[in-house]
Amino acid sequence: MRELLRINSREHLTIYALGSLANILLSIPQYLAVNTALELGINPKGSTASLINQYGSSAGLILDFLRSAFIFQGIMAILVMGVVGSMLSRRRWRLQYVATSFLVSAYLAYHLGGKFLNALGWIGFLENSGVDASGTYADLFWFGLGTTICYLLVILVLRRSYGRQMIRFLPVATRDSIEPPE
Repeated sequence: MRELLRINSREHLTIYALGSLANILLSIPQYLAVNTALELGINPKGSTASLINQYGSSAGLILDFLRSAFIFQGIMAILVMGVVGSMLSRRRWRLQYVATSFLVSAYLAYHLGGKFLNALGWIGFLENSGVDASGTYADLFWFGLGTTICYLLVILVLRRSYGRQMIRFLPVATRDSIEPPE
């Protein structure tokens, strides 16, 4: 287990932190849009509605966002540990690393895209209800830009981690011909 956590640990913690930051950045405008809708008496459906009915509007909304964040954190932790685990194999580690990295980036893109569209839907709903949501709309795009930057950094860090693994597993003679002399 110690070796599992030691291999490119900085990169893997960075991937997890950037994914978490991207999720938080999109949660802010989503929270603002849903909170504005609740202030107007527009109730959401699904699990959010049951939490709001049980705990009140502000506490229920906060609990829903916390629950969503914890689920996201758990899935990201499992996926990042899968990337780490794929690097332990001496044989076929490249294919395993690429597959698990693709799962991380695909899940992150799917989750963040869905969160963006959900917030955009709430803003559209507010606009159709006659509420000026231009501030929340602008926030969504600024926070969305920050989320996009975080996502691209995740991809670059995954690529860097792959490059470091290539150097680690290449034979010494091949490695010497690739690395520039100092």
